[in-house]
Amino acid sequence: MDNKGGGKYDLNKYCAVLAAEFPFAKELNSMARQSVAERAWFAISRFYDNCQKKVKALTSLSVKGKKGFPKFKKHSRSVEYKTSGWQLSETRKAITFSDKKGIGTLKLKGTWDLNYYDITQIKRVRLVRQADGYYAQFAIAVDAVDAMVEKSVRDV
Repeated sequence: MDNKGGGKYDLNKYCAVLAAEFPFAKELNSMARQSVAERAWFAISRFYDNCQKKVKALTSLSVKGKKGFPKFKKHSRSVEYKTSGWQLSETRKAITFSDKKGIGTLKLKGTWDLNYYDITQIKRVRLVRQADGYYAQFAIAVDAVDAMVEKSVRDV
């Protein structure tokens, strides 16, 4: 945010610099680091868009004129893997994470049948930590089809 003229792709390049400098960032998959940079860029661009549009504060409790300054949090509750860094088992009842964090193989529980989807349709896998355990979220590319109801019109 301090450097003018920087963009989304500059943040992705800076992830490689951070990986060389910090061991916890080096252990993550490169695409997982890039997804964190995408989330940071979304927050930064939202802030600057709100400043240009002169957006007022969202609630009456917040400070007047607040533009939603990005909150750069130290601890994150999720890690998002794009197309690499994870692999589903043959039966699709387990997922294996292959980065250096040592997560390993996790058993999948749930009611959604992943056999219905092709592996190429799964675009992202997010591992989320909540109070009662860890959850895997799958982002799947599906063609959205709007079902239009045709009404018959009678001539009177």
